Amino acid sequence: MSRFPARWAAFAAAALLAVAAAPGLRAARLILKNGDRLTGTVIKREDGKIYFHSDVLGDLVAPENIVTIVDAPPPSTTAQTLAGLPPKPVVTASTPAPAVEAVHSLGILPWLEKPFLILRPVVTKWTGKVEFGYGNELNTSRSITTNLSAEAERNVGPDDIRFKGSYLYASTAGIPTTDQDEIDFRWRHNLSERWFTQAITSYSSDKIRLINTDIEQTADIGYKVFATARQTANIGGGLMLQYFDATGVDKGSDYLGNAFQDYSYKINGRYTFTEDATIQYSPEERGRSGVVADLSSPVNTQSRNYDYKFEATLQGKINNHLSLNLHFQYEYDNAVLDPHARADQHILTTVGYGF
Repeated sequence: MSRFPARWAAFAAAALLAVAAAPGLRAARLILKNGDRLTGTVIKREDGKIYFHSDVLGDLVAPENIVTIVDAPPPSTTAQTLAGLPPKPVVTASTPAPAVEAVHSLGILPWLEKPFLILRPVVTKWTGKVEFGYGNELNTSRSITTNLSAEAERNVGPDDIRFKGSYLYASTAGIPTTDQDEIDFRWRHNLSERWFTQAITSYSSDKIRLINTDIEQTADIGYKVFATARQTANIGGGLMLQYFDATGVDKGSDYLGNAFQDYSYKINGRYTFTEDATIQYSPEERGRSGVVADLSSPVNTQSRNYDYKFEATLQGKINNHLSLNLHFQYEYDNAVLDPHARADQHILTTVGYGF
């Protein structure tokens, strides 16, 4: 028999051993300073950072001096060598394993009770999601709801950039009950691990609530209450300049104090819960004409200018691109002319496509 095939077999075996021994491809665990452990593979180490692929959270990058990498435990099944014989049993020593010593040497263990660590996703391009929802109900009358929204974001060094837009239309018995659109741009700049600044520019209109134009520009400073691999929470506040044009309300610019809060929680690799809330208040009152009388209170041609918004979303991933989303939205705007239209509430179910 020719020896040529045997040489190729030996070469193939050597190649397989080389690939298996490559450190970036071996299963590993990333130990965070709050005690969490993520299983995955090390992509690379560069400029004092570890680039890591998590089986649950995807690609992450973390400072090398506050995390550590340990080899994942071997599978419980018995492996075999190329000769078909089981490997020699591993003798455990009474001294701490090198992985544990590495944790001590990096000073990780004293920090385990501090639940704060920033893990930034490795973003090389824009990522986002497009959502579409449609409802058609027939009870005593037919109700139709259509919702289209999209968002895209990107990290550029210490800056987080996000675009969002949405359109919502609903009708009952052929009469429109909701007709609103909104678009906003947010630029968030991280000053440190905990502090950041942000600016948000937004435009919205609502034909049913008689809001022709609502343009807002906010400038805030924020504080990261905590940030772990699964949960983040931020609070902050600042000032907002507003140009408001609505039927029956004094048109023009105003300034308002602004406070915000947002929270996200990765329940597991499939489900994610997010929530955010804002509130604005101005000491200046807005004049009104043609006031729609509220039978529970006397007619008042001057009204305080304030509003607050709340939104919560539960996202369930169907696969790497598709998701099913449940949204709850609530807004109260005291500047709206009709007292019965100042509160606006929606529960929406959408199908999303991530890119």
